[in-house]
Amino acid sequence: MDPEEHARIVKNGYDRIAEEYNKKRGIFDDSDQIEEFISYLPEKGVVLDIGCGGGPILKILAQRGFVVKGIDFSKGMLEIARRNVPEAELFFGDVTKTEFENASFDGIISTYALIHIHRDLHFELYKKMHRWLRPGGINLVGTARDDWSGDEKYFGVRMVWNHAGASDSLNLVKKAGFSVLFAKNLTSGGETHFWILARK
Repeated sequence: MDPEEHARIVKNGYDRIAEEYNKKRGIFDDSDQIEEFISYLPEKGVVLDIGCGGGPILKILAQRGFVVKGIDFSKGMLEIARRNVPEAELFFGDVTKTEFENASFDGIISTYALIHIHRDLHFELYKKMHRWLRPGGINLVGTARDDWSGDEKYFGVRMVWNHAGASDSLNLVKKAGFSVLFAKNLTSGGETHFWILARK
């Protein structure tokens, strides 16, 4: 399946399941890695959440005094984010086709989103993240432990995944120019994901 068709299925799926998915999003406890990410951010720093969904991480960051921005290509998820985090600046669009100004963020975070972006686009996205960060900026991504491509029912709708495994993702992050601070598998909500915290 090509990246365009892949993205269309993911977008349509999340538009349909937005409310139900958002209610279940709380089963994942990512507080430890988010707190470590926050520890590297400057006071009132500007943070971008890629695939922000209903805004659970944007809300945490906003409550801590950061300037928060989120991007998602599901209108359904962004409607929830607008309710949950009215102070956030939200962008509707596909991040792989979006450009922000270079050196415009102190931090970039993405959780449970890269697993839905076709692996052929990952390296270019990591390079974008590197460009968008200010010198010394921090990047936290939650991606996949295993190399896998799937096409399954998810919350009753068709959903697709296409992602590299941990070692390949780590190599791409380094190749994009980041210095890795930690890279580890973490289990939460009955699922194991590969987390990378890196600095520009």
